[in-house]
Amino acid sequence: MTDKKNPQTQTSVRQQYTPQSDAAGLETGEVVALATAQEAMVTLPGGERIHAVQATSCLLAPVIGDTVLVYRGPEQAFLLSVLARKASVVAEVSVPDAKDIALKANGKLALSAPDINVSARRMHVIADTVTQTGKQLINNFSRAFETCVDKILNARTVTTTAQSRSSAIKETETLKAGILVQNIDGVATQNSDISMITAEEDVRLDAKRVSVG
Repeated sequence: MTDKKNPQTQTSVRQQYTPQSDAAGLETGEVVALATAQEAMVTLPGGERIHAVQATSCLLAPVIGDTVLVYRGPEQAFLLSVLARKASVVAEVSVPDAKDIALKANGKLALSAPDINVSARRMHVIADTVTQTGKQLINNFSRAFETCVDKILNARTVTTTAQSRSSAIKETETLKAGILVQNIDGVATQNSDISMITAEEDVRLDAKRVSVG
């Protein structure tokens, strides 16, 4: 629900439409105005307008035009539920005045929709196993950090493009390939205490100059 009135109007609305003690009970009505994010003006079947506050158990936020169930208490009216909706608007589900919300299930919790948008400043996912299955995965980050004890990558094609890349292997790096092709535009250098080149048949060096020693 969106705030549609200024504070002075909200105060006058509360004073003018406060339920009376002789009219307590359940009634249906139509939302005609929104005073605050959780308060609405409801017109009853007899034409009377009352000020009602969204109950904590009413998870669907009402909008103008909704048919709602209202409880009129001695001092305050509560909007208990939204019975029907005519307007084609986004349904907002929330708990009024709740800072934190937890969803728990003893079995399986399923969420299904053609499009799902998640917006948060911070998001934490803790699980024994995380499985992602789809046709395409796109990640866009300013900076990414990844820490793994063991990592296995299995792909038909792996393509890496970067302006610069640094790798630090503390122990052993092993490369096994059917054919290894390296094309270097500038200078290729290799520094090691001991270098060994072993070939079963030929070792060929093709250059204008070959310097050894």
